[in-house]
Amino acid sequence: HPRPGTAPPGPPRGPPTPTETDEEYVELYQDRILEAQASQLYPLMEDLADWLNKTLCIDYITGTNFLDMLDNGVVVCHLARVIQDKAKQAVESGAVKGPVPSIKGRCFETAPRRSFFSRDNMENFIQFCRQLGVHENLLFESDDLVLHAQPRHVVLCLLEVARIATRYSLEPPGLVQLEKEIAEEEADGGHSDSGMSHSSLLSWQYQAQTPKREKLRHSSSSSALSVAGCFGGGLVPLAVRPHSSTGDRRSLGDADGGVAVLRGTSDGVPSDNTEDEWSRGSGEDPDLDLEVEAGASTGTPGVSELDRKVQLATRAVQRHCRCASAKCDKLRVKKVGEGRYSIAGKNVFIRLLKGRHMMVRVGGGWDTLEHFLQRHDPCQGSNPRHRPRSSLKKN
Repeated sequence: HPRPGTAPPGPPRGPPTPTETDEEYVELYQDRILEAQASQLYPLMEDLADWLNKTLCIDYITGTNFLDMLDNGVVVCHLARVIQDKAKQAVESGAVKGPVPSIKGRCFETAPRRSFFSRDNMENFIQFCRQLGVHENLLFESDDLVLHAQPRHVVLCLLEVARIATRYSLEPPGLVQLEKEIAEEEADGGHSDSGMSHSSLLSWQYQAQTPKREKLRHSSSSSALSVAGCFGGGLVPLAVRPHSSTGDRRSLGDADGGVAVLRGTSDGVPSDNTEDEWSRGSGEDPDLDLEVEAGASTGTPGVSELDRKVQLATRAVQRHCRCASAKCDKLRVKKVGEGRYSIAGKNVFIRLLKGRHMMVRVGGGWDTLEHFLQRHDPCQGSNPRHRPRSSLKKN
């Protein structure tokens, strides 16, 4: 996590080129993992930045300056007031039942960064999140944002705030809209729980009282979501269904900063309905065309933009294989449907965010495809050249 005063993670950069010695390669590999974990948050911050700009009628928040613009607590207090006003309107009109969440206390509009006033603003927002219904495991602490101590906790809390705020007809971020699309696909196709781990504390179910909006397929820009003024039209309301798990959901996946380990092929997505497969053995093939088996519901024939991007990302990871065999095929990626892929035996949904970020739906959250591939590449864990640095230096 970035220390106070350090620059936030920027867009992901290309992986380093392996060197000749084990020690140098392992050091570069470890640096690449740390960089991937930091850049994993960037698409989420960029998406939330666009959402805040639209919701608050501003234009200065970006994925790069996200933490800097929020760390004195003024922006999040303004967000709380907007949600409070929308909630009041929804309750008074009878569209939503229940108490209106409200933010208490004064907002210090000119609070200096890292000051007591910033922490006071932040604490008021956190109390508002509790009233809104954000689970305790998804709340962040004041210093997580004031000092940039835990950006992950901040991002996940704001995403949850955005999900809940859609009850009050607030336009969601792109990722939340994609979650809605995936939930509808699962309901329509009978998939049991793809991408939604039973370890998740919350499961979002989109009710069907209102007609379905047109599905957002692989959103290619932040403008793909319809917006009426600063506050878009109504969305299908969300209902919260608690699970019995006691696990902490303060992550995009597992607790150590990686991704949740999915349940193999138990997510109900068939793994044999197409023949589209990319392995290390085909990494140098010039032809990227895929053959889709008859009967596979892929929506459109041929290779989509997402398919090509997934192939390129897979081959980028494959190039780092140091196995003795030139035809290593441990990491296999197979297309099993429109926007659905099997990666190393794990069936996942992948969506294209803003035309450039490949996002994997895992454990009730999101991961970047690059990070997901690195974490699930069998060669990264089994290759002798990938031993911990300490064990190499002892030899």
